[in-house]
Amino acid sequence: MRRLRLLVLACLLLLAGTPAIAESALTVGAIYVGSVNDYGYNRAMKDGLNVMRAAIPGITLLEAENVPETAEAERVMEGMIQQGARLIFATSFGHQQFAFNLAKKHPDVVFEHAGGWMQAPNFGNFFAATQVAWYPMGVAAGKMTKTNTLGFVAGVPIGYIIGDVNAFALGARSVNPQAQIRVVVTGSWSDKAKEAAAAGALIDQGADVVTMHVDSPVTVLQTAETRGAYSIGFNSIEARRLAPNGWLTGLGFAWGPFMTATAKSVIAGNFKPAMVREGLGEGMVVVAPFGSAVPADVQTLVSAAADRIAKGYNPFTGPITDSTGTLRIKDGEAWGGDKMGNFDWYVAGVVGKAK
Repeated sequence: MRRLRLLVLACLLLLAGTPAIAESALTVGAIYVGSVNDYGYNRAMKDGLNVMRAAIPGITLLEAENVPETAEAERVMEGMIQQGARLIFATSFGHQQFAFNLAKKHPDVVFEHAGGWMQAPNFGNFFAATQVAWYPMGVAAGKMTKTNTLGFVAGVPIGYIIGDVNAFALGARSVNPQAQIRVVVTGSWSDKAKEAAAAGALIDQGADVVTMHVDSPVTVLQTAETRGAYSIGFNSIEARRLAPNGWLTGLGFAWGPFMTATAKSVIAGNFKPAMVREGLGEGMVVVAPFGSAVPADVQTLVSAAADRIAKGYNPFTGPITDSTGTLRIKDGEAWGGDKMGNFDWYVAGVVGKAK
């Protein structure tokens, strides 16, 4: 009889422990549009998922790199679902429709998409508010330039990217009114040949500080380093390793806390879709470490500008004129949020065609 009681007790204890194991176990799928070794956009996503996996015991992570923005993305994600994935991060803009198709087909699977707008009970969207974060990067460039010419390599000239350039220009000219920002558009998020040509052309035009908004900063950073120019990175703060001499600073995405919170909500069964857009103030965007070339007084100035942005300062507060002298943001008016997508013009000091 005593042995029977002990056996029953052991079974009860085992059953009592089972839910905790089940609650912490979750299979997560993630698709990347490029290589996670790009020191850029895909690397930042990978780093965020690694933070999530380290924070939550029992996470199984399924990953696929170089997934095109075609129906192939849907096939790859479906395969992850068949392997047990109950949370999927679709990390490129062009993956959105394919992920949404699967969200309708699999209501028990949660999807988080980067950079889109669609929502459903099991489908959320997230991205970082990068535009105002570029202001302190401009402060760094404006203080470090000797030629008063700065270069910006832009992938695709959508409103949000034009907003990045504009904030960069406003920051640069806040500390150096003579600064001129030259922009070259490649027309692609990832084209190494065009990025190398663009960076080289900007340096030929006198730019001694070069930055970019493309998926991988590798080509632009290495071109600047080879040519003896300063550089400012984007997407991943790890890119600083590519330019030991010319690196000034940069912006990086910190997706880990958001991804961790999302996974925990799926495990707890209380996921709620949202349109998440967070920046320096919330920690979704971070300022990279300074390079050895940056003097202490410039570091202090840049850090102060970043802190000001984090606390709510909006550099897109009028009056602001465009590069032709036309008033675009009236005195007392401020642009923010969805307005960042409306930029089809450059602020004063920018040389280049916005659209």
